[in-house]
Amino acid sequence: MASKTSPLIAAGMAVLCVGAGIWAIPRAVDARQLAAGATSTYSAPAAQAPASLSPQGTTDSQELTTALNQLMNGFTGGTVSASVINPTNGETLYEHNADRASTPASNLKILTDYTVLRTFDSSDRFSTDAVYDGTNLTLVAGGDTLLSTGKSDPTAVVGHAGLETLAQQTLDSLKQQDAHGAITVDRDTSIFTGPSANPAWDPADKASGFVGDVYPMALYSHSVPQDGQPTEHRYDNAAAATQQAFVDSLNKLSDGTLTFKMGNENQAADDAQKLASIESATATEQSASMMQRSDNFLAETLARNAAIKAGKQGTIEDAIAHVKQSLQDGGISTDKLTMVDLCGLSPDNKVTNQTLTSIIKTMVTGDPTFSQGLPGLPVAGGTGTLAQRFDDANEAGGQGYVHAKTGTLNNVISLTGYAITPQDEVLVFSIIANDVKDTNAAKNLLDSSATTIAGRA
Repeated sequence: MASKTSPLIAAGMAVLCVGAGIWAIPRAVDARQLAAGATSTYSAPAAQAPASLSPQGTTDSQELTTALNQLMNGFTGGTVSASVINPTNGETLYEHNADRASTPASNLKILTDYTVLRTFDSSDRFSTDAVYDGTNLTLVAGGDTLLSTGKSDPTAVVGHAGLETLAQQTLDSLKQQDAHGAITVDRDTSIFTGPSANPAWDPADKASGFVGDVYPMALYSHSVPQDGQPTEHRYDNAAAATQQAFVDSLNKLSDGTLTFKMGNENQAADDAQKLASIESATATEQSASMMQRSDNFLAETLARNAAIKAGKQGTIEDAIAHVKQSLQDGGISTDKLTMVDLCGLSPDNKVTNQTLTSIIKTMVTGDPTFSQGLPGLPVAGGTGTLAQRFDDANEAGGQGYVHAKTGTLNNVISLTGYAITPQDEVLVFSIIANDVKDTNAAKNLLDSSATTIAGRA
């Protein structure tokens, strides 16, 4: 069915405060605080008639079980697993095969997001530098793959750091050194090692642009942009395309005393002088963007960046190992967890609903480190990958009150997040459908189930 955004959602956008003032209390936060949204990009309206949460909860487990079983048992187009918990007191309100290892599709990004939140400080950013050894200029990658070709935009996530700004800073520095003539511009992407593309990915997915070679430096999340935003059209080599854009900016801004040409991939000399630097949006802001758009390339990049931050190598293997270690260090079960990538595209990834709900629980129970992940959860009928969902009559009640990460493969549909009831109770849930025969039917099952969990069916 055609999607219609609720007028309440359109009118109710607000600004999320994730500072210590709201999130410092170590308890389940008020539902109105969870729904007080991030920015107009991420937010949703506050629930009506907000009230403080009760540790005992108000949702009747028996009634919820009856309602959800009716939906689950009526679905014959695949195998379903589900879990619903009260994050305030840890009570399990509903379980259906919740300890079964299922293919999560992009719900695996929740694990990557958790790792980013756990690894980086809230102010950590990725730098892109221009260094000079007296002969050659080198563009040094620092893990920012949301670069733009224009000027840096401090209000943006995509394009927070712009190559035109870096080029102007570089030219100013070179002029101070009285440099002139032709200068070769190399690139250094050595912080990432090992295969650039995961061998577990289907070549057809690479051909379609869903995934591909991952570099620590790229324009618009490894893509050819449209209207300044990422697309699924890819460069053959995203790092080389970034290098070329930098060279173009240098030549465009130069007064003619300096000219620049493309060089090769070369590691910058240890004694090279840093001439200029630009910084990305924070790692947590980039991760929220990754979750909202379900960006495969950005998930893979951020996971490698996190591994490097933790003192490991920027490889696929070390990134996966770091995610698992982060979960274990945070007391999140990795029982039955199988990871072969960081974005969830491989059908060989396996995770339980219990692991997923445990992660969302950490986000909604007041820890300021993990509450930063809340803006990354799309809002039903309003934002991100849920903007076109929850549009049927038995789902529309969930619009604005279900915040969850989606997941979609050819035979997998998943949804994990939290729901806000009419009594302002926050319930955490995870639902995964595998062996799906009809994608639309599975989406309808998950959306209607989430609306039921929210008590708004």
